[in-house]
Amino acid sequence: MRMTYGRISLGAALLVVTAIAASCATLTRAPSEVAGARLFTFPGDWSTVPAKTITLFYPGQASWEFLASDAHPGAAGLEAGCTGCHAGQEKTLGAKLVKAGPREADPIPGKAPSIDLTVRAAYDSESVYFQFRWATATPHAMHTLWRYDGKQWVASGGPKPDATKKGIPPSYEDRLAVLWDDPDNVSAFDGSQATFSQVGCWMTCHDSMRAMPNDVPKSALEPHPYWGRQGRKVGDIRKYLLISRTARDEAGAWDKVKPAAELNRLKAAGKFLDLWQWRAARSNAVGYASDDWVLEYRNGDAGRAPFFSRPKPDFMYDEKAVGFRAIPEAEFQARMGQAALIEGKTAVPFDSKATFAVGDLLPQYILREPQGSGGDVQASGRYADGYWVVELRRKLNTGNPDDKVLRPGKAYPVGFAIFDDSVSNRRHYVTLPLTVGLGVDGDMKAVKVGR
Repeated sequence: MRMTYGRISLGAALLVVTAIAASCATLTRAPSEVAGARLFTFPGDWSTVPAKTITLFYPGQASWEFLASDAHPGAAGLEAGCTGCHAGQEKTLGAKLVKAGPREADPIPGKAPSIDLTVRAAYDSESVYFQFRWATATPHAMHTLWRYDGKQWVASGGPKPDATKKGIPPSYEDRLAVLWDDPDNVSAFDGSQATFSQVGCWMTCHDSMRAMPNDVPKSALEPHPYWGRQGRKVGDIRKYLLISRTARDEAGAWDKVKPAAELNRLKAAGKFLDLWQWRAARSNAVGYASDDWVLEYRNGDAGRAPFFSRPKPDFMYDEKAVGFRAIPEAEFQARMGQAALIEGKTAVPFDSKATFAVGDLLPQYILREPQGSGGDVQASGRYADGYWVVELRRKLNTGNPDDKVLRPGKAYPVGFAIFDDSVSNRRHYVTLPLTVGLGVDGDMKAVKVGR
């Protein structure tokens, strides 16, 4: 029986119905197929769209501060761009940076140094479309968890290597990120001739960010007037652009944020980067990627994102809808990607009187249909035959001030990132700077389809 709630089809999005719940107990491995919701149809034939295979590599802790320092032999040539020195060296760079060394203080044993990503791009009169395909041995479509220890629910899961160091089985989603700029590039810092098209995502990566060499502790953030208790109340520093800072320093000037009026002026002038993130656990089951923008921080678009969390379990599974109220620990791998907790669909408010067994698991994040600008990027992800295939669609012009406008006949600077094998933040794979041309030449050429 196919169960459909509004725009979200549980048959397609979750693959969790009573029959699957009954059979999961006999499984000990991740399923051979994971499928997310599909809210759109590509108006063409992907097999006729030219494919570009790109090698992404592990960057370690190679930040903007490193690139601009004397420790980087290419520092003097940054304005000429990264590809001038490193094009074709992706596998070599990854093999060097994935090991313990000056740019990697905490390596993950056995981590692959690089990964190949096949990209197809197209557009019609209204939208741009992407198809991404990459290999991974096992899908990781669960995120951080709550685990019942017999007395209370405690935080569990988390990314490698943090979780494994604590003796906790890692649980973190696979992810695809797309970072955009305009042809009129954002500068790396005030007065710099280096732009996003030349240096790519490194201009957003700084030593003060989480898991980087000068990771700012929460104790330093809390008293800060912009970041702390009286300001944005953030727990860490994430991607940002130095054009949002009043100065530069060796740590990345995390604390030197320009006044709000100046930040607003920069945003209104389009001096930000557009960031789309498909997440195998926190967005795939509802059919959307999260839509962000980067200026002084990695900000979410206006409206609401496709997921949220609480500091304690506030939801559990609706047993009447999916056949269980929590995931037994022994069935965790079998339910991979098949047990999204969706507000008003598969989730109900947590019942403190309900009974649970030791090891029962609940996702920390609750999914929902996004709203406003937070719902601009539709996404469909499917894992089968050892590959993720993810499709994205967004309007060329959303009309929202936190999105880049994409125009046929222009080439746009872009970067891609893949998070694979239960990792987070800096431990992804990245590209050198690239361009996507909408009907014109670029590293990838998006072809016109439909009308």
